[in-house]
Amino acid sequence: MPTHQSLSGASDDELLQRMVATHPERFGDAYWAWFTARVAPHLPGHPVIIDLGCGPGLLLRDLGARFPAATLYGYDVTPAMIAHGQQLRCAGAKPTFALHDVSTQPLPHAVRSVHLVSMSSVLHVLDEPLPVLAEIRRVLVPGGIFLLHDWIRQSLPTYLAWRRDVLGEGEVESRRRGFRLFPVHNKYTPEDWQWLLAEAGFTVRDQQQLRASHQIFVATAD
Repeated sequence: MPTHQSLSGASDDELLQRMVATHPERFGDAYWAWFTARVAPHLPGHPVIIDLGCGPGLLLRDLGARFPAATLYGYDVTPAMIAHGQQLRCAGAKPTFALHDVSTQPLPHAVRSVHLVSMSSVLHVLDEPLPVLAEIRRVLVPGGIFLLHDWIRQSLPTYLAWRRDVLGEGEVESRRRGFRLFPVHNKYTPEDWQWLLAEAGFTVRDQQQLRASHQIFVATAD
């Protein structure tokens, strides 16, 4: 599965540092207020949760603090990300992290054994997303939630401005990386994501745009 560092030219360590630095912006108060209202009420007392493409593991750390009785799993294809997650100090449930590429291998979980699968800014990278969505659907319990949080299409000027204003890149860097990543980050419209989820057998129960660049979809596997 291609990773952002192979597309942007950043090293694993640079990508790791950037994900850690931008975590509060990506998963801040607005995100958790929305999650508490829209997702948390549908989870059981002892949920099994997977974060696919977990990056440095910070989302799972935060989920463990909010759901101390949860069983948490984080999978990523980058060793530096997994190593960072394994070293995190967790106030609640401690996640299990492992190297795993869901685009080439099935998830190590039984059929209908997982209550929530989260995937943030990963699915757009995959050349063939439908087999991965089928694997996610396989492990979800009936009514289980697939939480898709991914890029949506923006105009080129808006995207380049976002790289400057939000990521803090200079003019030269924002254009060097921006022109390379624009086709990747702006592949799908919200309607495209809706179609893709429906095609994979999911029902979209809710969606929200908390950031100009991303849309969140709450999809269930019935």
